[in-house]
Amino acid sequence: MRKTLFSLCLGLLAHLAQAQTDTTQVIEEEETEAVDYSKLVATQKNRAFCSARILGQSPQKLFTLGYDWQTGNTLTAGAFGGFAEQTEGIAHNRGLRLAANYPVLSRNSLTVNLGLAYSETAYQFDRPSGELRHPLLRTLQSNGLRSTSFNTTVFKPLNAKHFLLFQAGAALNGDYTLASWQPLRYLRYSGAALFGWKKHDRSMLGLGLSRTYLGGALNYLPVLYYYYNAENGKWGLEILAPARAQYRRTFNKKNLLFVGYEFQGNTFRLSNRNNEFATRLDQLELRRAELRLGITYERALTRLIWLSVQAGYRYNWEYNVDNGDFFRSLFANDPFVITNQLTNPLYFTLTLNWVSP
Repeated sequence: MRKTLFSLCLGLLAHLAQAQTDTTQVIEEEETEAVDYSKLVATQKNRAFCSARILGQSPQKLFTLGYDWQTGNTLTAGAFGGFAEQTEGIAHNRGLRLAANYPVLSRNSLTVNLGLAYSETAYQFDRPSGELRHPLLRTLQSNGLRSTSFNTTVFKPLNAKHFLLFQAGAALNGDYTLASWQPLRYLRYSGAALFGWKKHDRSMLGLGLSRTYLGGALNYLPVLYYYYNAENGKWGLEILAPARAQYRRTFNKKNLLFVGYEFQGNTFRLSNRNNEFATRLDQLELRRAELRLGITYERALTRLIWLSVQAGYRYNWEYNVDNGDFFRSLFANDPFVITNQLTNPLYFTLTLNWVSP
């Protein structure tokens, strides 16, 4: 974070009045003359703005390097076209997590953050690739799923009590590989706008609306932004619903414990290499959404480096295939091109974080 310090130096030189021969007269005038400070008027009005954080909030993560591991589970790929339903065991899922979130502009009146993120999920089936007949299973085994995203967050305080919060992002999700990149026309866009209140330095509340793919498909959902730190500083709440909600226990400045959930999801384009699915279905997208219920322990290794360990239960919300990108409600019962079933494993995530000082 870079801050620009402005200083204003004002000098005032006045010509001395004509010298008085009677110094006693001068002293008497200085002693008897009084200044009425109540009549002084400020030349510039200072405005107060609320800050983007509260007291006791967990450290802001600037750069993150992580690894995610999920225990064994089972995927049933539904029948469609000439392909029969196939159920296969997944020995494990694993994947790398990279993220950067840096404040490019930080002023009392405006804060702008830019972020980049990359994540991948590899599928290790119990059977070798040659024994997987269903095209969905084959592409997951061969390519896995990847997401590369860019986002920006703008915090605009209106005064000492109210603020606006904006977020916009674009993500490229699919079964592409780093050697065979996905065309940019398959970018998926999201965003949110909120109006908020900051009652005091321990609490912030915001309400708004979002365009999101959290449920796997395009949706429009209300957003609740609520951060709270108890007066004794030992616990707090960090909520950005429906995406996540966490209870924070602060043991000291170097040890934090979180309990809560994360709702993760997106739509992933299936590239249909070699016409595995069907030539008439060349815009297939996997709607993946999951609810993670977990516990996270974070510890400061140094002043700037924090270790985070998370463990919990992954509940499958949706793992079906649609043709194309379109609006679908979280609770819609419309049929899918391929209806699948995915069981729920345990998960473990380990990350190293460089935090803001």
